[in-house]
Amino acid sequence: MNVEIPYGIPNRPTPEGSNLDRLLPPRVGNFVRDPIKPPGKGMPIYADYRRGPAGIFVELGICDDARDAYSAVQTAAGETGIADQIVESGGISCLHTVNADGAFIAWTRGRYYFSAYAKGGAKDLDEFMAAFPY
Repeated sequence: MNVEIPYGIPNRPTPEGSNLDRLLPPRVGNFVRDPIKPPGKGMPIYADYRRGPAGIFVELGICDDARDAYSAVQTAAGETGIADQIVESGGISCLHTVNADGAFIAWTRGRYYFSAYAKGGAKDLDEFMAAFPY
């Protein structure tokens, strides 16, 4: 079975560094990010993006290496109950699901882990991911 990584993620640039305004831009398409609370060392970074009533909750993990980033996808898969749906291709690991609770995606780019959750569902997530840089 050949399953592709969604949203053209493999064709996007690989993130670099630790500048949160680059990794989690203040504006993604029509979504605007609330100020980010500085995380503790080694802690995940959370960002809330809004477009009117639509909201996207994003998590960023700047991990020690790609293996640690993959572990974060595995954790997300366990928490969502779909551990058997992780897709891997070209060094990217990805989990994507849409259900009655909303739409969710988690993916890796090297040592970086990202996840995005749209309580409003696939349409909101699709719009956000079309504009997200990584």
